[in-house]
This record gives sequence, C-alpha cells and structure tokens, in this order.
Amino acid sequence: MPLRPPLLAVLAGAGAALVACGDSTPPARCTPAPSATPAIAVAGPLTARTDAGTVPAGGTVKVSVDAVGPLAFTAPCDAPLQLIVIDSADLHVDALAPPAPKGTPCGPVVLPAGRTAHYELLWTSDETLPPGRYSLVATLGDQPPLTLQVRLGPGPITCGG
Repeated sequence: MPLRPPLLAVLAGAGAALVACGDSTPPARCTPAPSATPAIAVAGPLTARTDAGTVPAGGTVKVSVDAVGPLAFTAPCDAPLQLIVIDSADLHVDALAPPAPKGTPCGPVVLPAGRTAHYELLWTSDETLPPGRYSLVATLGDQPPLTLQVRLGPGPITCGG
C-alpha cells in the first residue's frame, strides 16, 4: 500500500528532526588554560622578573633584574646580565650575554640606599624547542644567580562540557 503524501511528509519531518538531534551529549569544548603568571625570584637586594609565564614556541620573553642599594657589585660592561636557559632534562638550550645598553650601570657599581639599577634582556625561544618548563638562570655580574621558571608552548588544554 503506497503512503499518502501527508503521511510521507510527517515521516520525513520526524526523520529530519532525529538526525538534527544526533547524540544528546553536548560536544566538549577545549580551550587553552589561562597563561601562567609571570615568574619572579628574589635574593637579598636583587629581584628578577619575566614579563610572561608562558611563551609560545618562537616567542620572546623579557627578563629583568633590579638591584636595590645599598649594594656594591661588579657588572662587566660587555655582559652585565647573563642568561642561561635550561630545559627539564637539565640541558642548556641557550645562553645570552649582551653588552650593556648605553646608560646602564656597569663596571664597578655602587648603589646607595634606596637607589635601583635596572637590567633587562630579551630571550626569543627557538621554535623547534619542545613545549614544557624551562629555567631561566639570570646572573647580574658577580652576584648570585636567580632562577625563573617559564612554560614554553601553548600551555595545557582543558576540555569540558
């Protein structure tokens, strides 16, 4: 027995509605986790900071070190602030030691109480480095090193409904 056109239209509409509903589970939404907080390390009169806690592969992070007096130290003008980048396997993956920009205190530096000397450099990660945690070891002249942690890559991705 052939189906009548109105009944055929009802069945077609019901079939389309079922296909449109599909699975009743909503699709998972995946988003990158919020960026990590910029790193900070303090040792006596020295404070080191990064301007970001997460750096994309091939991206750049600024590392700065402030020295607050009273303090006397030596910071060679050809490399007052040095940076060594170490991966999670304790391998040195990069090292920077740029000369002091004009106006930056270098050589024998004597800071009276309350005075601050500011040093900074930029590290651009190699885009072939694997994602993960990296240690940035910043050394200002003859002062003890300060270690900062950054995450390289997009960061963890979280999924939820």
